[in-house]
Amino acid sequence: MSSLLIFVLIMILGVVPASVLVYWIKSRGTIIYKTAFAIIVTNLIVAIASFIVGLYGFKYLWLYIPVAYLVILTGSLVIKKFVQRPIKGSIEALEKISKGDLEVEINEKIKKSNDETGQMNIVLDEMIKNLRDTAEFARQVGEGNLDHEIELLGDSDHLRIALLEMKQKLQESAKIQEEKRIEEEKRSWANEGLAKLNEILRKQDDVAELSYQILSYIINYMNANQGGIFIRNNEDQNNIILELQSFYAYNRRKYIKKVFELGEGLVGNCALEKQTMHLTEIPDSYIQITSGLGGSEPHSLLLIPMKMEEEVLGVIEIASFNEFEKYQIEFLEQASLSIASSLNMAETNRRTSELLEKTQQQAEEMSAQEEEMRQNMEELQATQEESSRRAEEFEQEFIELQDTNDELVRKVEKLESKLKKK
Repeated sequence: MSSLLIFVLIMILGVVPASVLVYWIKSRGTIIYKTAFAIIVTNLIVAIASFIVGLYGFKYLWLYIPVAYLVILTGSLVIKKFVQRPIKGSIEALEKISKGDLEVEINEKIKKSNDETGQMNIVLDEMIKNLRDTAEFARQVGEGNLDHEIELLGDSDHLRIALLEMKQKLQESAKIQEEKRIEEEKRSWANEGLAKLNEILRKQDDVAELSYQILSYIINYMNANQGGIFIRNNEDQNNIILELQSFYAYNRRKYIKKVFELGEGLVGNCALEKQTMHLTEIPDSYIQITSGLGGSEPHSLLLIPMKMEEEVLGVIEIASFNEFEKYQIEFLEQASLSIASSLNMAETNRRTSELLEKTQQQAEEMSAQEEEMRQNMEELQATQEESSRRAEEFEQEFIELQDTNDELVRKVEKLESKLKKK
């Protein structure tokens, strides 16, 4: 057996398998393994060529040079295919990502590779997906969808942590804006309600009709179910009572008589304490919301004193199946001041009108009495004149009778004188 053949066999059957085994155990499936394998093969060919040159002399050196170049070219091609090309693809993808292009697609063949380039491209592909998710999250948040969720990739995920902090601040800001919007809507609701109520207050003068118009408007505006307005009776200061002036339920006017003394029942206590009463636990059998289908107890009861300079003129009682909110209670408290003033003015106008009517009636009666007295005076004067005239006539007749009597007396005396002479 020749020395060349022995050398080749040793290199192929001994050194190469041993080297491949060592690299396979330590770095199988890696770039290092592929690079080392290419280097081992090229070195093997170079070693064989060198051995040939050494064995047969320098006359075969011309064969060594092209073989060496061919071996180097083959090794370069192997390294380019398994190492350079995948890395270059990753670099191109990273360049696009660095410019903001997230539409990059990683070659599936590269990702399926078991070496570092395959692992790197798998991680790169995962990074692209995460960046897409992050970009989508930012877009959703930018469009106002603050309910869009995203998970942190780890404790060091600074980008998503910053975006989540931004989302939280936007949510807080949106919450503040929503609260302001709701408060503004509540204020607008209250102001609009007070404006419409003032229109009603200006149009009516009659207490009963005004009470009904106020009550029906408030119940419908507050989406309540029924209620009543109790007016204080001031005729007897020693026994102040609150009388149901108007009752309204299910869009209908009801005619019910109810009277409470000061401090009696919820209405009387509300007037006595001069404080708003909001009950969500209604006493049994206190009140029922009735309709054509039957009756049931309300879930919320609101009693507001109608005050004017700390003087209670009446009480508004509203019942509803829904619990009254704070802004609705504040609205009704504000409205009660205007209602108290209007009802007081209407009551004052009613009393003034009654007093004026009574005064006019008394004036008419006095005028009639004066006319009667004038007629009586005229009749009395006529009677006196008639009496004076008759007295004058009687006096004249008396004088005439006296003259006649004197004449008769003279005649009698003459006769007596004549008789005596005879």
